Amino acid sequence: MPRISPDQPALGRAVRAVRAERGLSQVQLTEATGLMQTWISHVEHGRRNPSWSNVVRLADGLGISVAELAARAEASNQEPT
Repeated sequence: MPRISPDQPALGRAVRAVRAERGLSQVQLTEATGLMQTWISHVEHGRRNPSWSNVVRLADGLGISVAELAARAEASNQEPT
């Protein structure tokens, strides 16, 4: 089984948190990004490590900058689990 970087779950938590704050479902985020709902679910659960272009698409679909999404992921990585 491949080793999961600690950043993968942190990014997923950040995506899920922002999506929830915005009141978006995964399906709505799918429509905003063109990414598959199952893929977004895998990202949110830390099972996918998205490419840079897909991180940009996620941030755009969430209505935030990549920098803000990265900062949220970094802050999430610092929180106790």
